[in-house]
Amino acid sequence: MKFAALLFLATCTAWAIEIEIRFPLLEKQLAQQLFTQDGKRYVKGTPKSKCNFAYLAEPHFASRDGQLLIQAKFTGKSSMDILGKCIGFGDSFDFEILSDLSTKDGTLLLAKPTVKISSRDTYYSRQVLKALQTSIGDAIRYPIREEMRKLLAAGSAASPYKVTISKLEIRSIHILPDALLVDVDTRFLVE
Repeated sequence: MKFAALLFLATCTAWAIEIEIRFPLLEKQLAQQLFTQDGKRYVKGTPKSKCNFAYLAEPHFASRDGQLLIQAKFTGKSSMDILGKCIGFGDSFDFEILSDLSTKDGTLLLAKPTVKISSRDTYYSRQVLKALQTSIGDAIRYPIREEMRKLLAAGSAASPYKVTISKLEIRSIHILPDALLVDVDTRFLVE
């Protein structure tokens, strides 16, 4: 009877863990996945584009008022190549994104991001600000469930037991002053 009660409790209990991901690790992971072209994330053009390109670089993560703060640098040109010279607009400036977070299908998403230029205000920076405001949510996505699955699997690699992660669902994400706190519902199979 005691065994049956214990078995019933074990099957009814929701097993969850909390994983705290510090911002320096998040910066490193996002830089490796999103800022892949010499530490840059091209949002227009390619590294070979001379006169018509735009990229984000040097991302730094923190929190402000319970939201994720991403500070980065924008560099871009919207010009034409005329006789080997770029004629048109171009600029480089610092900006910041302040956003809540959500997840969908294991991917970390920016929820209602606001973008602000944190350096000089120019005509070009205002035009870029409009474009970033509408597109930044799609530009920054992080496959957090898959990365957590890799992290948990790597931790068990040195174990004499085979550990399989059969379930890994993100229940919630909280933004702490120096980290993300991820509440995960998981199931491990140990053989």
